[in-house]
Amino acid sequence: MRNPDLVFTLDDISRSTQLRTGQAKKEIKKLENFGLLKKKTASFTEERPTKFGKSGKKRTKIRKKLVYFANQDFILYKTLRDLIAVASQPSRKKLMEKIKRLGAVKLAVIAGIFINNDNSRADLFIVGDNIKKKKMEKMLADIESETGKALNYVSMETGEFKYRMNMYDRFLRDILEFPHQKLINKLGL
Repeated sequence: MRNPDLVFTLDDISRSTQLRTGQAKKEIKKLENFGLLKKKTASFTEERPTKFGKSGKKRTKIRKKLVYFANQDFILYKTLRDLIAVASQPSRKKLMEKIKRLGAVKLAVIAGIFINNDNSRADLFIVGDNIKKKKMEKMLADIESETGKALNYVSMETGEFKYRMNMYDRFLRDILEFPHQKLINKLGL
C-alpha cells in the first residue's frame, strides 16, 4: 500500500515483512481473495558467470516469476492506504529510544514518511559520533518492516555536519527548512 507502483516477489514480501515464506504466502492469498492484491508473471534478467568461471564472461538468463502488486481499483484502496499510513507510524518515543542506543547522537530529525510528507529529501537524518553501524542497520530494517516502505536516511559525524552547515550546504538546508521534527537536538538548532 505504501509502494503502489511497485511489484514484489514472494521473497521480497517475506523479507520486508519478516515473515516466513509459507506464512507470507497464506497472507498474500487472503489479500488476493479479498481483492486488494493482484498477481502477474514478470520476466527478470539474471546474469551469471559462465560455468567454468572465465573472467568477464557472463551468461544471461531470463526467468519468469510471479509478482504481486496493489489493486488500486479496489473500492477501499484509498481509505486503507490512508489508514495504513497513519497506523504504521512508529511511535516517536520508541524511535527516539532506538536512536539514542546508536551512539553519541547529537541531532535526530524525522521527516518524509514519519510526518506524511512525500517531498522530503530524507526520512531520517542523524548526526552523531561513534554511531554503531550494525545497530543502525538493524534499526532501519525494523522500521522499514513496520512501515512497509524503504527509508531514505542520512547519517554523518558532528564535525562534518558543522562544516557543511557553515558552507550553507543545500542538502542540509533542504532537510532543515522543509517540514520536519527534531527528536534529539543537542546542537541547539
